[in-house]
Amino acid sequence: MLDLALNLFNDMKTDGFKWNFVMFDTIIRGSCSEGRIEDGFSILELMEESKEGSRGHISPYNSIICGLCKKNHFDEAVEFLTKMGNLFPRAVDRSLGILEHCKEGTIEDAKRVYDQMIDEGGIPSILVYNCIDHGLSQQGSVREAVELMNKMIANNCFPIPSTFNAIITEFCRQGKVQNALKLVEGITARGCVPTTETYSPLIDVLCRKGDLQKAMQSSIWNSLLLSLSREKIFSKNMLSIDEIL
Repeated sequence: MLDLALNLFNDMKTDGFKWNFVMFDTIIRGSCSEGRIEDGFSILELMEESKEGSRGHISPYNSIICGLCKKNHFDEAVEFLTKMGNLFPRAVDRSLGILEHCKEGTIEDAKRVYDQMIDEGGIPSILVYNCIDHGLSQQGSVREAVELMNKMIANNCFPIPSTFNAIITEFCRQGKVQNALKLVEGITARGCVPTTETYSPLIDVLCRKGDLQKAMQSSIWNSLLLSLSREKIFSKNMLSIDEIL
């Protein structure tokens, strides 16, 4: 489907049609959502070279950041965010401030800057959401982390594994297995793809509690095996799974 959209997009120029911002924004978002970052960067470059430009909208740039974060290229995402400073000085300043506070462990200050950003009409990137959620989870404020993730989803910014894995790990650390399982069900229903890191703390805490029956539930193992196959490490991990089963 994305290839068809890209072909139509390219054919438009050949046929003499002009691209507009909505087209640029849609193709960039679709490319980055599918993990095709290079295509996203290429279309972004075309947008910047066109008379249409970004029209002051930050969404195409946030899509690039989202794509980089999905591939765990967080350093590149921060570098790209920094380069956006000339176009969106206030948003970038707020975002970098939040990242710095999270790095220093001053989550309350990060939340304060986040609130300022929202009050100013800013649109946080997935990098900002991910950083604050990690900080909240690490300090044990897991319910607050879930609330922020829900706001993130409400703003059409879907969490990456790094975000919900941090929350699930903290739920498990606190012994709140049902909360963790409910969260896994919720994110899966929304189309998010769990990873092996999603299930590791769940299986670990269930085994430690002696609840082997629940740990061996087919739903957990089926989801885990699906995650392994998607990560292309199925055969590498199959032996250890067989031994456990």
